[in-house]
Amino acid sequence: MLELRREMERAKRTNRPLVLAFVDVDGLKIKNDSTGHLGGDKLLHHIVSTVRTHLRNYDLIVRFGGDEFLCAFLDVSTSEAVKRFEAVNGDLAAAAGAAVTVGLAEMRSEDSLEDLIGRADEALYEQRQRGGLS
Repeated sequence: MLELRREMERAKRTNRPLVLAFVDVDGLKIKNDSTGHLGGDKLLHHIVSTVRTHLRNYDLIVRFGGDEFLCAFLDVSTSEAVKRFEAVNGDLAAAAGAAVTVGLAEMRSEDSLEDLIGRADEALYEQRQRGGLS
């Protein structure tokens, strides 16, 4: 969380856009129930590895909860973040029959980290209701 705060401060100081992605692994409970927690852990590692291939080496990805991650993109538009996660889901579907649901929020100048995470979480909930990123 400290690194996310620093990234937000950097974006505010330099007046650059920052998009936060709230990433939730779809079906992890089912995977854990069918293959055990080791199978679920392997799926989590595969998902993070796949997400990492679509990020720049300096983009942040942090585990937020059991099957939730936060990714911070400095100097990336929301539409570019959508494209990256569509590619992630394409790769996940092809390789592991897996998927993630993502909520995106662009930082506002008055945002605290909690505000930004809250909006990304709300966007995640909306995506779950709609069934996709776009």
